Amino acid sequence: MRPISPLSQPDTRRAGLEPALRKIQAQARYLVRADELAKLTGREPGGDAMKSALRRVAQQGLVTLATKRPSTWLIVPPEHSHFGAPPVEWWLDDYLKDVEPHYYLALLSAARHWGSAHYALQATQVMVSRPRRAQTIGRLRLDFTVKKSIDKTPVDYVTTPVARLRVSTREATLLDLVRHQSQVGGIESVARIAKDLAPSLKSDALLQTLDALDQVPAVQRLGFVLDTLKLGEQSHVLKSWLTGRHRASQPLEPAKVAPSGVLHDSTWGVEHTLHQRNSISELA
Repeated sequence: MRPISPLSQPDTRRAGLEPALRKIQAQARYLVRADELAKLTGREPGGDAMKSALRRVAQQGLVTLATKRPSTWLIVPPEHSHFGAPPVEWWLDDYLKDVEPHYYLALLSAARHWGSAHYALQATQVMVSRPRRAQTIGRLRLDFTVKKSIDKTPVDYVTTPVARLRVSTREATLLDLVRHQSQVGGIESVARIAKDLAPSLKSDALLQTLDALDQVPAVQRLGFVLDTLKLGEQSHVLKSWLTGRHRASQPLEPAKVAPSGVLHDSTWGVEHTLHQRNSISELA
C-alpha cells in the first residue's frame, strides 16, 4: 500500500495539529484558517473534533485566535510566546489582503518603518477603507484609521525577513500624519518625523503624491511645517503645487487654535500661535 502523508493528503485517521502547524510555518506563513487545518489533519471543518484540537493547542500557547468568522488562527513561535502572537509584520498582509486589498501600514507605524521612531508605539496603525474595530491579539493591538481615497495613496510593497506588506511611502506618510495629527501627538510630533524623513524625500515622488491625494489643507499645513524647519527644497515643491489652487485659511492644529494671539502666515495661509511656531523652529 502506498504511504500517504497526513499533511498533504489526509487519510481516514486524524493527524495531530502540531505537524500541520510546522508545515505551514515552514512556508513562512503564520495565519491559517481552521478549515485548512481540518483538511490537513483529516477532521471535519467546523466539527467538534477540530474545535477540541484547536482549543488544546491554544491552551499550549501554540496558536491564538485571530478572527472568529471565518475561524483563523495565528501560529505562535516559542520566541514570541511572551507576546502571545508573532510580530504583526509577519501576518498583516495575509490578514487583510482579501478584505482590505488597499490597506497599508500608516502614520506612526509607517514612520517607524521609514526610520523615524521617537515614540513608543502601543499599537500598530493601519489605514483601511471602512470602519473596523481595534483588535487585540495576544499583547499586540491593531488600530485602524479610515480613508476614503485609500486606493489613490502611494504605497510601497516592502519585504520583511518573513513576509511582505504594504506601507505608505515617506511622502504619503507625512500627508497622512498632518491630516491625522490628533492621533499621533500633534503637529510637533509631525514636525519631528518630517525632519527625520526630509533627507530621503524625493521631489518627483512628493509631487506625484500631492497630485494623487489632492489635499490642499494638508499641503498648506505641511508646507508651513517644512518651511519653519528650514527645509527649503521640500517646501518649495509644496509651494509650487499650491500655486493657482484655491486656499482657504487653515488652522495649523484644527482643534487647538487659541481664540486670541493667532498669527497668520500669508505664504501658506496657515493660522498658528507663536508657541506653535517656536516649538517647530526649535527642531530645525
